[in-house]
Amino acid sequence: MSEAKPAPEEPGSSLSGYRPARPSSDEAIDPGGGLRPHWRELFSKLEAIGDLELQRRWEHAQQDAASDGVTFNPHDADGEGARPWILDAIPFPLPERSWRVLSEGLAQRAMLLDHVLRDLLGPQVLLREKVLPPDVLFGSPAYHPSFHGLRPAGRRHLDLYAADVARGSNEGWYVTGDRTRTVSGLGYALENRVIASRMLSAVFRRSHVRRLAEFFSALKEMIRAQAPRSQDNPRVVLWTQGPTGTRYFEDAYLARYLGYTLVEGGDLAVRANRLHLKTLGGLQPVEVVLRRLDDGLCDPVELRADSQAGVSGLLEVLRARNVAVVNSPGSSLAEAPILLPFLRAACQRLLDADLKLPSIATWWCGQKKERTYVLEHLDDLIVRPAFSPATASVWRPDRMTSDERADLAAAIEARPASFVAQQAPVRSTTPVWNPQGVESWYLALRTFLVARDDAYVRMPGGLARVAPDAAALDHTMSSGERSQDVWILSEGPVDTASLLSPPGETIALRRGGAELPSRVADNLFWLGRAVEGAEGCARLLRTLLSTSAGEAPEAPELPYLLSALAQIEQIDKDDFAALGPADLTRIAAGVASALFDEGRSGSLRSRILEAQRVASLVRDRVSMDAWRIIQRLEEVSRKPRWRVGSYESLRTVELVLQELAAFAGMVGESMTRAPSWRFLDLGRRIARAWHTARLLSATLVPVVKDERAVFEAVLATADSLMTYRSRYLATLQAAPVIDLLLTDDTNPRSIGHQLAVVVDHVGELPRDDTKATLGPEQRVALSLQNAVRLADAVEMSRIEGSPGRRAGLERLLQRLAEQLPRLSDALSSRFLTHAGLPRHLASALEPPGS
Repeated sequence: MSEAKPAPEEPGSSLSGYRPARPSSDEAIDPGGGLRPHWRELFSKLEAIGDLELQRRWEHAQQDAASDGVTFNPHDADGEGARPWILDAIPFPLPERSWRVLSEGLAQRAMLLDHVLRDLLGPQVLLREKVLPPDVLFGSPAYHPSFHGLRPAGRRHLDLYAADVARGSNEGWYVTGDRTRTVSGLGYALENRVIASRMLSAVFRRSHVRRLAEFFSALKEMIRAQAPRSQDNPRVVLWTQGPTGTRYFEDAYLARYLGYTLVEGGDLAVRANRLHLKTLGGLQPVEVVLRRLDDGLCDPVELRADSQAGVSGLLEVLRARNVAVVNSPGSSLAEAPILLPFLRAACQRLLDADLKLPSIATWWCGQKKERTYVLEHLDDLIVRPAFSPATASVWRPDRMTSDERADLAAAIEARPASFVAQQAPVRSTTPVWNPQGVESWYLALRTFLVARDDAYVRMPGGLARVAPDAAALDHTMSSGERSQDVWILSEGPVDTASLLSPPGETIALRRGGAELPSRVADNLFWLGRAVEGAEGCARLLRTLLSTSAGEAPEAPELPYLLSALAQIEQIDKDDFAALGPADLTRIAAGVASALFDEGRSGSLRSRILEAQRVASLVRDRVSMDAWRIIQRLEEVSRKPRWRVGSYESLRTVELVLQELAAFAGMVGESMTRAPSWRFLDLGRRIARAWHTARLLSATLVPVVKDERAVFEAVLATADSLMTYRSRYLATLQAAPVIDLLLTDDTNPRSIGHQLAVVVDHVGELPRDDTKATLGPEQRVALSLQNAVRLADAVEMSRIEGSPGRRAGLERLLQRLAEQLPRLSDALSSRFLTHAGLPRHLASALEPPGS
């Protein structure tokens, strides 16, 4: 009988040693000092995973989030870029019974704020009866008379609502702030759920966590019901401020998830008192706008004249009931902190009920008694602007110098109506993952509600933010060091919900693409150009770096490769004018430096950053796999921390080319052959033709005594050396090289092939079929294709003059260099005029910023 093997050792866990700093107000610890039942169950499931495995999963989850580009763009005072969004390994669980009590209070609060908005922008009973002070409306910088009459009488103003809540020392929830303008956080809550359900898949399934899809289904139903005309399948757009806005990642993420077109102000236009989307196929009417920018930016005619993101005439279209906007402009009035002290009285007056969910204790300094109290207790309070909670500063007198406190008190005395004071939020703590020992951090919770019929549907979840310093959570949604997925634990089996159409619903089959917004087509075109520009640069660099690392004592092709690099602005040729083939090491070092130099507009690194930037402008149109490739491109092209030599540079270029090949494969095999694909591929083909023409001009037009090394370098750069050898073996001559790279349209790297594809794309773009003549872009494309087709490679290879040059080849390549930018301009004029000022191909092929 064999000896029994010992049982495997149980995985260790740091969860069992959780000891919060403040047990009396901790989410996981009950008043008796023990774990609450739902936390005990969660800890048990996480302990079964073990510390090492949980840490590994968490690290992979952060890598996935970074690859997906999950960021928040704070655009701080220094104008620096985005910071990553960090999801904690431990979720925040809440039993359904506890959640029900909280959500009922939130639903009442949403109803109350909607009634407040209806009254302020309608009969103003609350002002006449002095339930609210006049400053709530007429003292608000956000108020504008144009907000009146934008919604039909009796219609809801607040369709989407969020509240920031905290749990105090008495274990009761209270509201620290309302969000009624453009509700932020929905996309991050959704992304948290996606990542957490993958990271903790088995735990998630066994915990009976309520799904978020039911909330988003209600959101789509509400938006569809807003349509003034076609409610079956209305055209809905998600209106973003654009890449400069702090919410751009979330806007693109939500647009993709909900299936809405992501638009900026420049994509929209008012014609005949209707709102339209500018597309390749013309203007398309819009029924509903999911608004993600501030009230004052919506219409530069009636609101802020300096708004670059708005649509002129939008408010007039709203008054005509020809479009619906969610939330209606003017809704930001309800999120001002000045309202908080008066909500109990407003609830009694409007709903004839007590306020179920209290607000944080707030004193408006516009009242004498309250102002006196604030000034006497200044060190015990925090101070906020009375009208702008989302972006306002928070002053903490207890952390100020005496002079700073005196200045703040003087400002309150001078402009009392502009300030409110609040009790410093008391927040509960919650477990946060740390493999050395789980820590307790302070918690802020954002909850979301959407209107349906005469009630509000609550998201069974939310957005939890945690930080070791409670004060860090008193600012905007971006504050806090981590986020947690919020799990509402169902008391029974979880209903599955989906945004997909019901199984029995018939959907009309269709093909399309002409509805592509002109701005998107423009950015896809330049994304193709940027990616192909990076590839052309990388291929040339690889050839040059391989030459410098080879065994040959001399490299006759080197001056011509350097000339080609100079023609595409990769280097300054004058920097290498005094160097010859014997200076390979110095040349390689100079080229390596130029490769990584972000300050050099033509460097490979700059071109890749430009591709990443343009791709970020069309996040909702780029697949997640393609986006991850672009993110990896940015990573592998970073300057190495160690010494930069020819080997490190060559290695970087090889990695870049691998990722570029992956991107090309993704585009070729995953994009439908709609106008979006055609514009991206047009950018690639025109850029490749331009780069190849520049390469041939620098290397094949001038003639040297022994050109074999030059021919081989050119073929290698154009990825055509293997094809050449299969046809002509080891014999290298000018005519076959010119034929393969210029006129042979069966070679996917030749100029002839690029022009053939361009002609095909241009012919398939949307146009007026009643016109019998060719468009300017068709004429230019066909002219260039015919010129290349009619070129005789043997004649092109003839040498003329002294010093010898291939004059016929030079003339044709010069024509291509001049006409390809005109083709780009013709395409912009015909299809992309809605996108803004046209960009010139030559300047675009030069690196960004030149």
